[in-house]
Amino acid sequence: MSNLKRSIIIRHIDLCEEWIDILKKGKFTTLGLHFITTKNTVEDYLGWLNNGGREMIKKVEDAGIEVVHELHALRYLLPRNLFDEHPEYYRVNTVGKRSNDHNLCVQSEEALDIISERAYGLAKEFRQSGHRYYLWTDDVMDAWCHCEKCKEISHSDQNLRIVKSILRGLRRYDPKAELSYLAYHDTVIPPTEEIPEGIFLEYAPIHRDMFTPIVDGENKIHAENIENLLKVFPKESAEVLEYWLDVSFYTKWGRLPLIKVPYHENVLRADFDFYSSLGVCAIKTFGAYMDKNYLETYGDREIIDYGNLLSEK
Repeated sequence: MSNLKRSIIIRHIDLCEEWIDILKKGKFTTLGLHFITTKNTVEDYLGWLNNGGREMIKKVEDAGIEVVHELHALRYLLPRNLFDEHPEYYRVNTVGKRSNDHNLCVQSEEALDIISERAYGLAKEFRQSGHRYYLWTDDVMDAWCHCEKCKEISHSDQNLRIVKSILRGLRRYDPKAELSYLAYHDTVIPPTEEIPEGIFLEYAPIHRDMFTPIVDGENKIHAENIENLLKVFPKESAEVLEYWLDVSFYTKWGRLPLIKVPYHENVLRADFDFYSSLGVCAIKTFGAYMDKNYLETYGDREIIDYGNLLSEK
């Protein structure tokens, strides 16, 4: 069987007993847990963990599948309610105003220190078994700082500075911690600042056409993006995060009625071949909204077939 890490990421509230059998039949190695930021917060997620979530995670891990937390966490790491006292922590938006709507100003060392400290606390709350962490910036395009100093720094380099601060906190709890740099939306251009040890690439081509292989037609730009990123990030630690089985992607992030995800084996095979050729260590897909209701309505065949096909790589 392949040594490739094979994962699916579902919402924490999607996790049910049925998933344990699905993960085993699909030969998955890892389960990622996630929440939709328009519907939940990190505080909600921690509440779920402490109210039955840990027990469900233990059942998954007892079945031999590692569980990780993949979250847009910055609004927790730098609370928005500090704005009145410390507006300098927060970004300058495109019209030149300080705003606590998204992300932060990476010129503020105090803000970066707060992020680091709260990342340490969050790792203590997670108590996860593995050493790879996934704490992402805000899930919004062009949500970066445009102050006089930050506007000279690319979105990708701003993201990298935030990631470095988070990793600093994680390593106070877990000296072996590694943290993903999420290349997503407007951070797919490679950073120019040095990539420190412990930060790995996680590439999520959200704007691709899911019905065409990533190496074909207009998708080629997304294939080129990861090739360029792998010129600055180590390929042997890099991960791909795709949307092949993501119900939320096909329902416009849950705004449309629940549907069965389309399954195009030709696209999967072509994409798997391309990503495997790059030497990445993990290939995974979102699978948000595949809750008990979805599984009872549409079944699990596509999930299991996907996992088995990927295990051939």
